[in-house]
Amino acid sequence: MKKTAVLLVIALWAPWGASLAASLQNTDSQAYELMIAEPNRPYASSYRVIEHAQVDFCFLGCQVTLLTTGQTVSVGPQDTVVIDDGVMTVNRQ
Repeated sequence: MKKTAVLLVIALWAPWGASLAASLQNTDSQAYELMIAEPNRPYASSYRVIEHAQVDFCFLGCQVTLLTTGQTVSVGPQDTVVIDDGVMTVNRQ
């Protein structure tokens, strides 16, 4: 019974959780430092994205600043951010 309940919770949560995360893809051969400011958080957080990585982040949307260039983009929860040749591009969903 417990296993069924756990599987049911996971099955119901997984599609919702997956749909509320933006994704970040670094196509370059170098790592980048980012500052990410999320809604309702008083401070931005510093993150490092390694070369050729793809991760989910910004579950409720955020502002992302690429520290090497100062470029800032606003990201929604289903958007994809691609870093290519040191420039961030947002693909909106």
